[in-house]
Amino acid sequence: MPAQETALTKSLDGILTHRKQSGLPVFSVDGPFLSSPPDFFSNDYLSLSTNPLLRELFLRKAASAPRLFGATGCRLATGNGEEYRNLEERLAPFFQSPDALLCTSGSVANQGFWSTVPQPGDVLIFDQLTHFSSCDGAQLSQIPKDMQYTFEHNSVSSFKRCLEDVLKKYHAQIVQGTGTVFVAVESLYSIDGDFSPLEDIVQIVEELVPEGHAHIFVDEAHTSGVLGPDGRGYVAHLGLGERVHTKMHTLGKAWGHQRGVLATSSTVRKYLLNCCKALGYTTCIAHMDIHVLNCSLDIISGPKGQELRDTLVHVVQYTRTHLGNALRHFPAEIVSLTLPSTHLPDDLDRAAAARRAELKSHSPVIPLITPRAIDLADHLVRRGYNAAALVYPVVNVSTVRVIVHAENTEAEVDRFVETVVEWATAKMQTMGREGQHVEEVSGEGRGR
Repeated sequence: MPAQETALTKSLDGILTHRKQSGLPVFSVDGPFLSSPPDFFSNDYLSLSTNPLLRELFLRKAASAPRLFGATGCRLATGNGEEYRNLEERLAPFFQSPDALLCTSGSVANQGFWSTVPQPGDVLIFDQLTHFSSCDGAQLSQIPKDMQYTFEHNSVSSFKRCLEDVLKKYHAQIVQGTGTVFVAVESLYSIDGDFSPLEDIVQIVEELVPEGHAHIFVDEAHTSGVLGPDGRGYVAHLGLGERVHTKMHTLGKAWGHQRGVLATSSTVRKYLLNCCKALGYTTCIAHMDIHVLNCSLDIISGPKGQELRDTLVHVVQYTRTHLGNALRHFPAEIVSLTLPSTHLPDDLDRAAAARRAELKSHSPVIPLITPRAIDLADHLVRRGYNAAALVYPVVNVSTVRVIVHAENTEAEVDRFVETVVEWATAKMQTMGREGQHVEEVSGEGRGR
């Protein structure tokens, strides 16, 4: 039955039409649905969501579990149970934290923390590309906008200047009072696949902020299960477990399921349960989620998990090498793997960039940078891939984000690379016929 048009639906349709006319994608989740293409675009880094071992472990556990379905209420009422606390008590030491709090998702965990934990008089400092869920949480917090700061993405020098300015301006209320400087970064940024200069940031915080007046928060969504000893994450990989105060781990990416967890202090956990409505007053996650996550943890922390991580590193290296060789002769106006360069003003940034470069082979996120991202994504969809373009205002430079997985084979990578080259070659020929000047450049110097 067709819905009657109202002033609201007319207004919303107009906005969507204008979006499409402006060249921005208008997405639909109503189909067509791709069958089973090789996965080069999901966040299932270790391919656990389709892993037969995880399925077997879960079904075995489910067969004897007294409860599988709804929790029946929120954590503070009838939804609580021993199995929830038992999983948290497994996750806390695994993520090298005093305590842990399960959340309905990573985004809810971020928003809940930032909207609730910072107190009046505190100051927030975010990397400018911090995930929107953390930024949205900060907007809902008790911290006024003039006490929320951002620094240039992954710039150690910019962060240090920002922190020095904050301490100079708010020194008295932070040092002499109860104020805290909160710092938020991500371990791996999911658009460009670049790692945070976390070692440098932690060191600068410890050098400049008096002890007891800083709180470092790391969003580990894209490194949980992938990096570190037993898949404990980027913080553990760098040996910073006791120097980072709160870590958010998403359990819906490499873990192959869903939900999130805040690895933090017992005081922060207790405060969130009592004061964050988004966490304390929402129906608790289903019992089957607890069973799946326990099984995922068994795999990730065991020999099979290490095997999957080793395989993923091989696939990442193979894909980067073959994509790089295949696309290096195309100009940046068509497609490039080279991110637009940023000015590195001093030794701090140069040294940090050199250290992060060593980790590149561990990043399963490979951006195909192209001003024709929508056209490339459409081509990939026609060839059976579940691709999507990332364009402004989501990003400043159009990108098709490629993500490789432990389950991808070299043959699948080869076919995917051929598909991208097929598109790029056709674009070159079209531009040649239209008489457009195409200069072969590396992509350096473009704005982002």
